[in-house]
Amino acid sequence: MAKVKLNLLNIFHLRINKRTLEYDGNTVGNIIYQFLKEYREKLEDELLDKKKQKLNSHILILLNGRNIKYLKNYKTRLKDGDELYFSYPLSGG
Repeated sequence: MAKVKLNLLNIFHLRINKRTLEYDGNTVGNIIYQFLKEYREKLEDELLDKKKQKLNSHILILLNGRNIKYLKNYKTRLKDGDELYFSYPLSGG
């Protein structure tokens, strides 16, 4: 298992009141599962899918700065020292 640092940005940081968490897991999906199991009750409806089992598909998840959608999504393998970033998309003008 890989030891991974999870960086919580914008709304995630505000809801959880932490900037970083550490988890052990083999894939991005493993880490997300652990995070949701631990913090689901603190996340608002806009951050979760309708069943409150997964993160909303609009959530930006980066692995070492790369969007997981362009890797193997939730099946992306992890190694020790990897960093994940969770962010809610923001826009403005």
